[in-house]
Amino acid sequence: MKVIHSHDDAGNSEHKQPIEMLKDGQLLSLAQNNPAGLILQKPYYAEYIGPGAAIGGMFDLQCVTIHTLGKAELTVPETLDERQDAFQRRMEDIEKMQQICEQDLPIERAVAVLEMLSQHFHQEEIQTISNDILAKLVGVLPSTMAAAWQQLSHSNRQRNLSPQPSQEEAALASHEVAFA
Repeated sequence: MKVIHSHDDAGNSEHKQPIEMLKDGQLLSLAQNNPAGLILQKPYYAEYIGPGAAIGGMFDLQCVTIHTLGKAELTVPETLDERQDAFQRRMEDIEKMQQICEQDLPIERAVAVLEMLSQHFHQEEIQTISNDILAKLVGVLPSTMAAAWQQLSHSNRQRNLSPQPSQEEAALASHEVAFA
């Protein structure tokens, strides 16, 4: 992961590691141009940060570790518009996770967060993040996250094994439903 200042294309971040910058209250944002994400581990929970979202500032002073998905590049939002856009994206990420966390059953939350991450990243890459960290995203036990991985891989196998209906069969089925 590298930090890029808009006025410094060399990626020089004054020799500070990103975690040190967060603990110092530096406001950064995850670059929008790369399909990347961060999982910020806090003492008792974790947060997912998507492309373009703000990190640091007063929000992440207690960050313990940063886990990357994809090729993460951090930028410094310098204008008011850049900062507002980064904060808006952070709020959108929080709202997505809140919707997942509203599901009653822990296994449903675990599967939902894996499905959400799988929309943006390869499963092999997601599996590099420990079940303990992934579980902290949605408030479940690591064993529940392990069961969610099994459920997800089982449902993927079922989808690959079941024959896909032809377009004609799908059209007939939709007409049957429409007229039933």
